[in-house]
Amino acid sequence: MSAPTVTRPEGGPSGSPASPPSRLDGVRSYATVIGMLVVVVLIAVARPLFVDPRNLAAVAVDATVLVVLAVGLSVLMAMKGLDLSIAATADLAGYLAARALLDGHGTATAVLIGLAVGLAVGVANGVLAGYLGVPAIVATLGLNLVLTAVGLVVSDNGTPQQLFTAPIDLVKPMLVFGSDSWGPFRLLLLAAVVVVAVVWFATTRTTWGRRIELVDAGARAAELAGTPVRATFASGFVLCGLLAGAGGLMLTARTGLAVPGSAQPFLLDAFTAVYLGATASPRGRVSVVWTVLGAVFVTLLANGLVLLGLGAPWRYGLNGALILLALALGVLRRRATR
Repeated sequence: MSAPTVTRPEGGPSGSPASPPSRLDGVRSYATVIGMLVVVVLIAVARPLFVDPRNLAAVAVDATVLVVLAVGLSVLMAMKGLDLSIAATADLAGYLAARALLDGHGTATAVLIGLAVGLAVGVANGVLAGYLGVPAIVATLGLNLVLTAVGLVVSDNGTPQQLFTAPIDLVKPMLVFGSDSWGPFRLLLLAAVVVVAVVWFATTRTTWGRRIELVDAGARAAELAGTPVRATFASGFVLCGLLAGAGGLMLTARTGLAVPGSAQPFLLDAFTAVYLGATASPRGRVSVVWTVLGAVFVTLLANGLVLLGLGAPWRYGLNGALILLALALGVLRRRATR
């Protein structure tokens, strides 16, 4: 007969029962969300126009490109990866798509070119960081520089592609996508919602999503569990690159203009959105839904600063401060849960 199993009560090293979670713990879990609400309220008090429905509708459209870029980045960062090339990818994708339109190749060809750029960059990053083991920060930074150089070459040192001054029969579908609505909803907003829904489903309801969680828990443990770690990690870069290409198309459609460097501000904004979303999440982990919240808040903050008459230095400074704050809160939360 086997020996009886002794079950110890849960708790600390002394075996004392664990104390139930207090209300203070619940408040701490949502401290970042409360902080976001406080900031929004303060801006609304200072500038009531901030909460005008028309302004909020404009903010929702402005957030679409950032949401798409940040959601792609969040999948990668959920596996402790990163991609510094998303802005350069979006720039090149949008520019080449605009040039294809103006050269008369049609909307379908232009869209395919933009998505192909994103896919190619994602595959390159996936091979370098996922299969060859090059550190992601090195691989994506190097590719970022290459893409920036390519963008300057193909644009003849920054010559813009202006869709809004071109013959309407060449660019109408793209401009309609960027400015028209379906019922009360802008097409750009609907496209962003579809992207978020698809990525959320893929990361939470599929085998691929479970593999991402295993890789996040630890590459060695994931390998022992039979997870194809390299392929899963590489797939995050592919998705990130593909959504960066889509974001570039959306930015070109929204502005009616393609200029090298126009997507660069989204790089810092995307990282801020992911970090804020992870800090705001009760689990303290990167997820698609909470990243969307972070992206919306970053866009609201940028809009509020404009209404308050504060320029780009304030925006960059606050975004940097928010990233540092999110990292600090994440470290404190991990220490508190040990």
